[in-house]
Amino acid sequence: MDILSLPVLPADHRIPYGPDPSQFGDLWLPDPKIRAHPPVVVFFHGGWWQSEYDLGYAGYLCDALKRAGIAVWSLEYRRVGSTRGGWPATFQDAAAGFDFLPTLAKSYPLDLSRIFTMGHSAGGHLAFWLAGRVHIPSDNELSPLAKPSQPIRGTISLAGVVDLRLTIDLSGYFTFAHDKAQVYSLMGGRPADLPQRYQAGNPGDLLPFQAPQILIQGSADDQIPPALPARWAGNATRMGSHATVKIIPGADHLDVVDPNSSAWPAVMAQIKSMIPT
Repeated sequence: MDILSLPVLPADHRIPYGPDPSQFGDLWLPDPKIRAHPPVVVFFHGGWWQSEYDLGYAGYLCDALKRAGIAVWSLEYRRVGSTRGGWPATFQDAAAGFDFLPTLAKSYPLDLSRIFTMGHSAGGHLAFWLAGRVHIPSDNELSPLAKPSQPIRGTISLAGVVDLRLTIDLSGYFTFAHDKAQVYSLMGGRPADLPQRYQAGNPGDLLPFQAPQILIQGSADDQIPPALPARWAGNATRMGSHATVKIIPGADHLDVVDPNSSAWPAVMAQIKSMIPT
């Protein structure tokens, strides 16, 4: 059974951060005997930003991080389709969920000096977007979201769609031909037709990040173009950011979020290299 077929694990707490049914997060807290005030990961699930996919499958990853002494705030958000997401709602929810952390910290023991973002697949886009949103142009529709409540110490992509333009550019052959259509569904169209949206919603347009980045991907991933992580790292380095890439031999798109996969020890080692507990 792959991780999508397993029963959903319940989080420690499910907490709304807004009035919409999709505006909630699952909070996973380590045993205080392990870490009294743990670092916190703000996590975004994947599914190409589509409403038919939700955060349920990510519970196993969240539980593994919790057991390692890391708190996780796993965010649901409005997605394209029945949950009425896409531009700009999905971005508004990512920002609102992140900016809810100070409210959470009033009731739960979180170390807000050590906040990290992490995302799988399309969630990698939102995790990286949060790290770059301070550079949203002041005349853009999303400019009110450009002031985060707390600094981000680092961001981690797990087979992430971290750059929308690169995803479109690298989707020119059969295996990844659907990728660009999914990006267009999120943004409402193509970059040439909607330049201001991409300038504010594409992480690659928001470089450099202050936060370092780790991009983890399996060599057998059939969802994300294999050249994407290295292309991102090259662009980020030229812009003055620090980005590293870890390719895990033989791992597929879901192995990198499955604590029972053979790839998981390598994934966890990379996470711990950024988030010492």
